[in-house]
This record gives sequence, C-alpha cells and structure tokens, in this order.
Amino acid sequence: MDSFEAEQKVLRIGDVVLGGRTGEYPTVLIGSLFFNGHRIVKDADKGEFDEDAAQALIEREGELSRSTGNPRIIDVIGESTKALLRYIQFTARTTDAPLLLDSPFQKVRMEVVRELAGSELMNRIIYNSIAEDYTEEEVACLKECGVKHAVVLAFSKRAMRPKDMLRLLEDRLLPAADRAGIRNLLVDVGVLDVPGVGWASEAVHEVKDKFGLPAGCAPANALYQWRAKSKGWKEFTGASAAVLTVPQCFGADFLMYGSLANAPWVYPACAATDGLLAYRARLHGVRTLVEEHPLYRIF
Repeated sequence: MDSFEAEQKVLRIGDVVLGGRTGEYPTVLIGSLFFNGHRIVKDADKGEFDEDAAQALIEREGELSRSTGNPRIIDVIGESTKALLRYIQFTARTTDAPLLLDSPFQKVRMEVVRELAGSELMNRIIYNSIAEDYTEEEVACLKECGVKHAVVLAFSKRAMRPKDMLRLLEDRLLPAADRAGIRNLLVDVGVLDVPGVGWASEAVHEVKDKFGLPAGCAPANALYQWRAKSKGWKEFTGASAAVLTVPQCFGADFLMYGSLANAPWVYPACAATDGLLAYRARLHGVRTLVEEHPLYRIF
C-alpha cells in the first residue's frame, strides 16, 4: 500500500474533504465550465451564456457525485472580470459546491477576488492558481482580500520532472502561499501531455510523501490534444478513463477532468478505482472514513 513519510493533511472546504491516505477519502473530481470555446458561452467578454444549459450540466454532475460518492469542485473559468464574476455568481446560486476561481489572466483573477472580498462566498472560493509567474502584487491581493483556499501549480517549462516540481514548490510556491495567508493548499503538479501523466502521478506521490499536502493534477489538459481522439468517441473515452485513473493509484486527492460534459464517463471510472483502492487499503490497516465512499456506493 502507498505509504508516506509525512503526516497527511486533511482539508475541508465546505462539505468537501481532501487529503489523507489512499483509501480514507474518495477522489475529489473537478470539472470545468465557461472555458475557452465552451459552446454554452455566447459572449466571453460580457459573460453571456446559456443559463439553462449550464444549469443542466451542473445538476447532472451533482447527481453523479451523489450516486458515486465522489465529491466535486467546479472550475469556473472566465476571460474577463465581468464574465468571471457573472459566472461565479451564477454557479454559486446553482450549487453549494466549492468553486475554483480561474482565469488565464492574473489581473482578472485579482479583480474578481477584490469584488468578492468580505462576502460569504469567499468561504467556498479556491483561487486557481499561484504559479511560477506569480507577482508580489498578487500575493498581497490574496492576503488583503482574505483568500484562504488556493491551488499552487508546481509545474513550468523548467520544472517538468518530479524532482524539479518539488524544488519549485519548496523554494518559491509554498513561501508565496504562506505570505498570502493561504490556509488550505491544493498542489497541482501539472501535466504537459498524455505520457506526462506518468510523471505527474509520480510527482503526486512525492508531494504527499515530502509535504503531506493534498495533491492532484489535470490530465484533461492533455487529453484533447491526444491522437486517440481521432479513433472515435468510445475509443477516446475508454482510453481517457484509463489515463485519468492512473494518478489515483499514486495517491491523487483530486483530478481536473475537463468539461462538465465528461462527467457521465469520468465519475464511474474514478469511483470504481476509488473502491478498488479502498478495499485494497484494508489489507494495510487503512479504513474509509466516510460512509458515502464509492466502495459502498457502487460495489
């Protein structure tokens, strides 16, 4: 069974628990909304979108989360301040799940954080992310606005191997998160391409072993660049399910799986893997710590 030198931290954000030893808690699944090219978005700058379609995606994923026992966090992505704020507010009204506040633009993330500072919603917001290119202005903004939950992206062109990810994390990202006053930290080890999921899985284990922090990755970032996509939808989803579940076997506490539209095939695959790992963990004295674990929901 996976064993870690460091004591494993367990975080609670809303009703979602992350961390611990393999088999104790189910993998948290993170799907995305309003990403670049998402069909439900009508105007990415103004934040205009098909609300019925968005609600349907959120509700269907919620049903899958409840039926499998895998908790969820929703990754809300926006390209402008106006759009991201509108997306966040809509999603917060539609579900009580924690939300990743996400944008490819640091300025947008900071402006939305400032808009939400002091609101009850901040208890559910996870800043995504503190990366190698962070600025001290960004760190100060997070601290001033009372952001308590954040993802750190331990990946860059200079940190693609697990040992380099650990160095980036220890030397730059963890000190920055500490200065920002972050209490609950999720480590995203990053994925460059589909074969790189193997390296990311190793990095997940190493992060948990050295720091005890909840760790995971985003295989979805690579899946849609994969040539397996050209083989057909059934072949693609079958192969992608295998790719997604490999990090779980190395202790991943969360997985970013791409569009919420993928939920119908992602949840069963990850739930089955969680159940198998939890049952194996019993041989090593590790017991599930939640009644709604996939071990009891799908087997």
